[in-house]
Amino acid sequence: MSFTRKSIFACAPTTTRGEAIQLGSDPKGENFLYTNGKSVIIRNLANPTVATEYTEHSAHATVARYSPSGYYVASGDIHGNVRIWDVTQEEKILKNEVKVIAGKIKDLAWDSESKRLIAVGSGKERYGRAFLYDTGSSVGEISGHTKSVNSVSIRQQRPFRAATGSDDFSVVFLHGVPYKHNLTIRDHAGFVQGVEFSPDGERLVTVGSDKKVFLYDGKTGSKLLCLSDIVATDSHKGSIYAVSWSSDNKQLLTSSGDKTAKIWDIEAQKVVQTFCFSDTIDDQQVGNLWQGEYIISLSLSGDINYLDQKSPSPVKVIKGHQKAITAFTQSKDSTLFTGSYDGRIYAWNTDGSANVVGGTSHTNSVTQLTSQGNKVVSVGMDDTVRTIDVDVKSFSTSVIPTGALPKGVAVTENKIIIATINDIQIICNDKSIFNIKVPSTPGAIAINPASTEIAVGCEDCKVRIYKLNEDKLEEQEDKLSSNRGAITAIAYSPNGSLLAVGDAQGKIYVYDTGSKQVKISEWGFHTARIYSIAWSPDSLHLVSGSLDTNIYVWSVEKPSSRIAIKGAHQVSVSGVTFLDNNTVSSVGQDACLKTWELQHP
Repeated sequence: MSFTRKSIFACAPTTTRGEAIQLGSDPKGENFLYTNGKSVIIRNLANPTVATEYTEHSAHATVARYSPSGYYVASGDIHGNVRIWDVTQEEKILKNEVKVIAGKIKDLAWDSESKRLIAVGSGKERYGRAFLYDTGSSVGEISGHTKSVNSVSIRQQRPFRAATGSDDFSVVFLHGVPYKHNLTIRDHAGFVQGVEFSPDGERLVTVGSDKKVFLYDGKTGSKLLCLSDIVATDSHKGSIYAVSWSSDNKQLLTSSGDKTAKIWDIEAQKVVQTFCFSDTIDDQQVGNLWQGEYIISLSLSGDINYLDQKSPSPVKVIKGHQKAITAFTQSKDSTLFTGSYDGRIYAWNTDGSANVVGGTSHTNSVTQLTSQGNKVVSVGMDDTVRTIDVDVKSFSTSVIPTGALPKGVAVTENKIIIATINDIQIICNDKSIFNIKVPSTPGAIAINPASTEIAVGCEDCKVRIYKLNEDKLEEQEDKLSSNRGAITAIAYSPNGSLLAVGDAQGKIYVYDTGSKQVKISEWGFHTARIYSIAWSPDSLHLVSGSLDTNIYVWSVEKPSSRIAIKGAHQVSVSGVTFLDNNTVSSVGQDACLKTWELQHP
């Protein structure tokens, strides 16, 4: 048995309030790239649902840049390491890894020959370094700053020049090669968030938290003008976090914390378009990119906004999770719902586009999602139950308190059964109508297809069976006790004949629901806690996802046969489901949603 990865519905860029976020693009103008967690995400500009990822960083990645040749990508992390890897091969082979500074890498720049790099960031005594990409040997000294450096740009023409912008309010102008300090510019009265040479190398633009836009001569570093002072009435009213040049060197794109992005005409010295976003903190604009015909501005929420000079509002918005996905389900109309660590829930279409579920969401991590009919039910660490109308993709107004941390949820046509750390509750018409204490803390809950039986997996390694009798639960004498770890995942097969139970030790037992005897005990290849299990529609296969980052697809008819998807998600796999008998979807700590096509023997 084998598999192929069918698609990646990518995470959004990681953002931090008050910090500039760097977006990169390839020299052909086909792709753009950014970071989230330990991953570097590469997406197609024309069709951003087409994505690939690089996952070899051992610490959180912070910035990534293509070389002008298009052969390599350099990516930095929070520990000051820069990895240079081959982007032309599927394996993304590592070319070199260089320790640059003793802190977070905030920006990178390549020279036009794709030989040299400058990396800058939050060091201790040194805030940047210039080096050869293949050997890591020094090709200059980045000096003149006393605080963290936020941005760097290298002039792509000879004579080589470089510029760096820092939290010390200064811009340092360097001559190269080797790169040496030439001039310190102190025109800004706030953090310098962005520096960028024009494509023709004639000018340098700098922007900062003082809301200013300055232009300098690209060869000498001499000041030309303060563009924001000339057009003061149309200028930004908040910190400017990012700046990009148009390919013809005539216009600038700036993005600001005032929830706007602007296009400036350099020759006319005026703002020719202002793009307005909603007046919320989430729509502060913290990054941007102008690549050919594509104009992008990045919101603090991670939304990637496609802009058009003819429209004052975004023409397309690409959404996705920024934080780890913690809950996952599929609704009757094949929409995939994902909930994350920050309480957000998204509804995903089959083409990979996502929309945030409307209404008031959870205020803390989403614990579990499950679907029944035209509704999806969610529980979260804010100790509430909420219901989503699948048809309109919006929360109902009712918010039902659970009284304790919910560990799992199961749904019938008209009831919601909640497993909390204290008890099992039945909720009907938005009210708790029954509860029963459990001898051991529940870790997972499932309901059989006939809605007559509830299975509750507990921390004492036992599964307790309850009969659902109208509005009450009656504990049965049978207890399933083969597992040797706390029960963490549980699921009935669609035909109701089997019950799969996964535990914290990575073991899965399958029980016959009639006899309550173990039918399959061979499924023990996971090496860590199982977070999710799900059955195929035909009840012949089971898929499991684990903290060990792996996914396994198991066969009921051939218990010793399995499909192993190793390293399916960074850090852990938090949710799995079958879309059909031959297709699996999964979510994980990397905030991505992936689809896998299976080839059964």
